[in-house]
Amino acid sequence: MSKVNTVLEDNIFLRYTVIITGMIIACIGINGFLRPAHLLSGGVPGIAAIINYTTDINIGLLTFLINIPIFVLGFIYLEKDFCITSLINMVLFSILLGITQNIGKFIPVDDILLQTVFGGILSGVGSGMVFRTKSSQGGTDIIGAILKFKRNIPVKDTALATNLIIVSVGGAIFGVNLALYTLIGYYVSASVMSFVKDAMSYEKSVMVISKESEPIAKEIMSTLVRGVTFLEAEGAYTKEKKRIIYCIVLSKEIPKIKEIALKYDQKAFISVNDVTEVKGRGFKEKYL
Repeated sequence: MSKVNTVLEDNIFLRYTVIITGMIIACIGINGFLRPAHLLSGGVPGIAAIINYTTDINIGLLTFLINIPIFVLGFIYLEKDFCITSLINMVLFSILLGITQNIGKFIPVDDILLQTVFGGILSGVGSGMVFRTKSSQGGTDIIGAILKFKRNIPVKDTALATNLIIVSVGGAIFGVNLALYTLIGYYVSASVMSFVKDAMSYEKSVMVISKESEPIAKEIMSTLVRGVTFLEAEGAYTKEKKRIIYCIVLSKEIPKIKEIALKYDQKAFISVNDVTEVKGRGFKEKYL
């Protein structure tokens, strides 16, 4: 399978520039906004925050210790490159969390709604940047990856289940109101993370039904350099034989597909659908 858009994977300097920048942004969101309001971040940092509130042990050290058994499982079930990169990231993230533990003192925001929203945004942006380099910050991301590959359980479902447990424990300790604000933070963080991780890379499936299928397909292949498949079809009412053009493209390429189809046939029928996952030549594989 050919590789596409792998500059962040091939250039180690650029890759870790993005990773470290993302981690710093996430740490500011966690320690600058969420923790001062007694809100919890997702995954292992959230677990570490609960223990930190009750024991005052450094949150970075707690994050590191909780990650150890998780990574043992990761090295057993996942690709070694992913685990090694994630292990390095986990150590860096733990260090950065520890260093920035008191950064909230320098951010004069004491409105819990603002802390919830901006904490969620920053932690989501940071996590999304790390995911974009085909790596993770460790923790429950590793558990999610294991369940994804072994049981095909979506990572978001694993994260949701884990975070619901964290919220339940946090709610028992800090109260229901804080637990509900934490859920808002989770939603904002997950939405932003998904957008950053897949920005400009949303795939769509396109079907074009036209009498001019040959020239339309030829121009799609030459202009967009996308593979095209012909599907033989028959109109249920007219009994007319037709060829359906089927192809997978990026979301940003849809306007060009429409332009090409309508140039040859103003009556062309065009259908565009979302695609959950694409694996094959011409597309960058989504690891998680």
